[in-house]
Amino acid sequence: MSLVYHHVTIPHPYVEQARGLCENLRERGVTFDTGYGHDGMDWELDESLEGPLTADDVLLELEDLGIEYTVEMYPSRRDEEQ
Repeated sequence: MSLVYHHVTIPHPYVEQARGLCENLRERGVTFDTGYGHDGMDWELDESLEGPLTADDVLLELEDLGIEYTVEMYPSRRDEEQ
């Protein structure tokens, strides 16, 4: 079974709101890799995602808050190692 990871980019006008959501998620036990790039804030919903939510759940939370984002889906890096 091939797994997929989501590379999420949140544009600059939504970064502060996304940071608030990220903190809220951490308080609820959901963690994942984040960073910043030229286009805004990046969330890596891949094997670093831990806690009770799936990548789709996290994306729904962004949508519920009206936070715009783009998402690119890639084969899991674990698949490359096999």
